[in-house]
Amino acid sequence: MTRFSSPVTNVTMVKKNIFQILRERYDGLSQTYQKIADFIMNHMEAATFASLGELSRRIGVSDATLIRFARELGFKGFQDMRETMVSYIRGVIYPSHKKLSSSGKVEVPVLEKVWNMDLEFINQTMEGIDREWFENAITEITGARRVYAMGWGTSAFLAEFLCFQLDRLGYDAVALVRERRPLIERMLNLKRGDVLVVFDFQLYVREVVEAVEYMRSHTKGVTLITVTSDATAQIVQYADYSFFCVFWAVVGRNEALMGSLSAPMCFINAICEAVIAKCPEKAAEALKKIETDVMNNRNLFLPYSRRAVKIKDRA
Repeated sequence: MTRFSSPVTNVTMVKKNIFQILRERYDGLSQTYQKIADFIMNHMEAATFASLGELSRRIGVSDATLIRFARELGFKGFQDMRETMVSYIRGVIYPSHKKLSSSGKVEVPVLEKVWNMDLEFINQTMEGIDREWFENAITEITGARRVYAMGWGTSAFLAEFLCFQLDRLGYDAVALVRERRPLIERMLNLKRGDVLVVFDFQLYVREVVEAVEYMRSHTKGVTLITVTSDATAQIVQYADYSFFCVFWAVVGRNEALMGSLSAPMCFINAICEAVIAKCPEKAAEALKKIETDVMNNRNLFLPYSRRAVKIKDRA
């Protein structure tokens, strides 16, 4: 196979994104390398977030072939190529730190500004979700012995909300958030057949990474799903399925950095809807039980009609 007489370096490639590089080199690649290029171009997010072993398995080539492919394109190795793919994801598919207002322009009302920002975040997130990975993740969740969800700080809200929803749908779901015990201790409860969903937004915490590393090295047969805003987050390399939600924006005259949970929450809603669609009988039975045993319990809730009458009478 003919090699570059003068290998391309990152200095010369910096102005080209990974798509441009692959398209320009495609016709000169071998059939095996074209197969790799096709997968990357058709499944950019999946290829970017997958580990070397996972990506080679999905494409049907060896790890060494993927490394040689990266070098054939002029990269130092697979990790070097992956960083270029991450740059494409962050800069082209998910342009981050978008300014929602700037000096010299008419200010948009705050309500409308935030509304538009969140809609944009949700749309960008949806467009980037790998549908095959999403379906596989739902299969893992519905077939799990137990579903754990972990998060720190802001991400803890997401972990708790996912578990709250799955629990109502009849699944054994446990939220792992920082309380009195370190997260790595909570990993001791995971067993083969479990699913661990890790949310990692805003500030990346060393304890979350260490807990995931411990789980990966000490517990076999646990499926790890990561949901983060940054493709370079350390936990991504350990994931079986990794998803990316737009989170950050620069807002206001002072260009303050603000995070939004709209896209991650929408993604959680999508997970729950997909779980219901996959196992409708189980979900219907669980929701019916909540309705009959909880919602109709007058010791817990006031009947809506009576409450409405009392308020009306007072008026």
